[in-house]
Amino acid sequence: MSKRLLLVLTALVMVLGIGAIGCAAEEAAAPAAEEEEAAPAEEEEAPAAPAAEVINWVGQAALPSGMPVHESLVILSERISEASQGRLVWDAKPAGAVCPATEEYKAVSSGVLDFCAGGGSYMVGDIRFGSMMSQRVGGMPPIPHLIWHRAVGADLANKWYPEYGFNFIDIAGAGCHGLPEGWIHCDKELKGPEDLEGLKMRASGDGGVVLNRMGVGAVYMPLGEVFEAMHRGLIDAYECSNPAFDWSMGLQEVGKYYYLSPTRAPTEVYQLLINTDQWNELPDDLKVIVEDCGRAEAVSYHTRLHMANEKAIQDFKDFGVTVELLPASIDEAFLEIAAEYMDELAAEDPAMAEMLASHTAFWETWKSLYGG
Repeated sequence: MSKRLLLVLTALVMVLGIGAIGCAAEEAAAPAAEEEEAAPAEEEEAPAAPAAEVINWVGQAALPSGMPVHESLVILSERISEASQGRLVWDAKPAGAVCPATEEYKAVSSGVLDFCAGGGSYMVGDIRFGSMMSQRVGGMPPIPHLIWHRAVGADLANKWYPEYGFNFIDIAGAGCHGLPEGWIHCDKELKGPEDLEGLKMRASGDGGVVLNRMGVGAVYMPLGEVFEAMHRGLIDAYECSNPAFDWSMGLQEVGKYYYLSPTRAPTEVYQLLINTDQWNELPDDLKVIVEDCGRAEAVSYHTRLHMANEKAIQDFKDFGVTVELLPASIDEAFLEIAAEYMDELAAEDPAMAEMLASHTAFWETWKSLYGG
């Protein structure tokens, strides 16, 4: 073999060797090149929290729209909705929207309503001690009565309601706790007990019974009907509420005389009654909201009326109504008959006896501590 040919063969071998190495390298690198880039893992969405259950209740006030009791129930409903962050929604209707006015307690018991601002003296035909919760004749003033209701009275009442066949509870310390009522509106000047004889007067509860015994022809009708009845001459006297409340109802137009005294109705309470079954099903945290909001509104309601009373009395006078204190002789005669009547009721009804004893003992303790 020539030297020249040997050099050519050597060069060819070297070229083929380099090509083989390159191919091997490409084959070795191929798997890495062919690997597909892994797709990023999708983030799992956290499960949405279940929507909070909304509980809707319907209630009714014992008085029409625009009157303080209905306004108070609306305010309370708004506060409960806000405090519960919309979990408990109350729809506060005016008197007559769902059931007849003054029969709210019956509708709450049957479940037609879930709650109401009512009861009290309206219940006396079915629950004898009803008036003790609202306006005991000759009883204690509003603030000690509110404390009694919170500390003792509501618990006693709730013990007895099932015994009378009623399915509701009274929220202790809640409700519309009003001021002493004006004693009487009439077109006749009063100087003594004899001037009451023969008057046809709108009155309710135990006060109406005592007035009957004093010679008054006491008749009952819802407060929303008083103005028209007086205007048409169906009655010639009436009791309604405190001066601020009465002014808000436009009653300055019916009755030339307005006599003030706390003896007939030292308090005026519209209880916050709730259907027992609905209450028992309510979560505990919502029960606390109802109780706390109800108690706060009770004081707010009382405060609003108190602040308005002085102005209302002056408004009555400026309108031309004669506003005076009730003659002492009428007060004395009324209190004497009222005490006798209360004792009669206690002798006939064990629940009334227990309620009266509790109320009287509390009032006596209050007077011994603070006077009154």
